[in-house]
Amino acid sequence: MCALTLKVMELAGARIAANWTSAAGALEGILAYVGAPLPRHAVMGLTGHAWHFCLGTKEGVAALPSGPAAVDRAALPHRYARTGQRWERFAARAAGPDELAAARAGAAAWAKGHLDAGRPLIGWDLHLHEHGVIYGYDDARGGLLADDILTPEVGPLVRWEDWAPLGEIELLAPVGAFEPDPDEVLAGALETAIACFEGRDGPEGDTQPRGADGIAAWADVLDGAGEVDRAGNAYTLAVLQAARLDGITFLEDLAGGIPELAGPLGGAARALREETKALAPLLTLFPFPTGGHGNVANPGLRRAAAMALRRAANHEREAAGRIGDGLEQLR
Repeated sequence: MCALTLKVMELAGARIAANWTSAAGALEGILAYVGAPLPRHAVMGLTGHAWHFCLGTKEGVAALPSGPAAVDRAALPHRYARTGQRWERFAARAAGPDELAAARAGAAAWAKGHLDAGRPLIGWDLHLHEHGVIYGYDDARGGLLADDILTPEVGPLVRWEDWAPLGEIELLAPVGAFEPDPDEVLAGALETAIACFEGRDGPEGDTQPRGADGIAAWADVLDGAGEVDRAGNAYTLAVLQAARLDGITFLEDLAGGIPELAGPLGGAARALREETKALAPLLTLFPFPTGGHGNVANPGLRRAAAMALRRAANHEREAAGRIGDGLEQLR
């Protein structure tokens, strides 16, 4: 018992970093814990989180808060390896209570093995439908110990029976450092950026609008009479703006460090800077977490927001083209 308590205390140093994109925050926190820290903008740019956009849509309602986390989770171990750590993944989908109980049991055994080996985990859907860091478990109280957005309010314990209420279990474990090929990392990061902007980064079978076309689809909904989720609209804007700002810094770093790519990547950064300028007034119009109260239903304000989003989408298309030019120079 004492040894287990000591292990938990040691792993408690793994904390989620501040980031509107919770998966990247969890990744950044674990990289710092294992002694391989990277700045937030590098984590965002290398993994593709800086470029992600999905318009969360279900049953006629758009801009649901699920959109920012609707990534291709099967691709994450490969993308996260660009940070210099190899990753193993546990994933399970459960359709009912019995399946979920079995999935939780399998996931718990997998998680305990890595935690006992001193590896903190990235987990999904712990205290809320976001990512967090799992740093231990407590069999006496029956659950995992996690650090996510809600931990300061509700404490670290996630009981086994409360874990993953959506029936989606996702875990990632860092299993060792290695030295990836720098050219492959750079090319992979740029390829992922283009895929995201072109809406090709979603999981198989997911038809939600993505990329620049997804932002344009958002504008179409606001320009019409479609229902927009007030809180999700505000949250999606905040996540998008923060991600693109990190993406700008990432591209500017690359442009400054690789002279032959300064032109195309500097141009992409400038295009994204214009996108953030277009989005900035919307953060005031639809502030998180209130969402602007009645603003999301006001036809005039919706029309103005739609115009800004269409400008943002066009800037993303320009950025994709510029990054594509840079990728061609690498080949």
